[in-house]
Amino acid sequence: MSAWTNGPFDNDEAMDFVADLAEAPDWRTVVQMLDHVTRQAGYLEAPEGEIAVAAAAIVAASVGDVTILPDSHRDLKAALGAPPEGAVALARSALARVVAPASELDELWQEGDDHDAWLTQIAALQTTLSASQ
Repeated sequence: MSAWTNGPFDNDEAMDFVADLAEAPDWRTVVQMLDHVTRQAGYLEAPEGEIAVAAAAIVAASVGDVTILPDSHRDLKAALGAPPEGAVALARSALARVVAPASELDELWQEGDDHDAWLTQIAALQTTLSASQ
């Protein structure tokens, strides 16, 4: 796992995802990733989980506090505009999938000392998403 800390963008996969999205802002990119993760049967690999958390955080930032986004990508909220219908529910489902059994990302966080802090970050995103519904 290439995580620096437990934030939704504190890993290589998430930063690559948000940088690519900033170059070509399109909600379809975010929704497709969230949909892919929620439909994934079986084992969810860590890189997909990291991107799913980032995608869910982008949705959360669009309906809540823009400071969820990295400083260098705060303008992404304006570039994307409001999320499409169903994106919030999809983001919540994707986050639930990332912390469910058969998630490599959750397993990797459990191996370290920061699992509870990571779960707190996921819960904060869920709270932001829930408040918008």
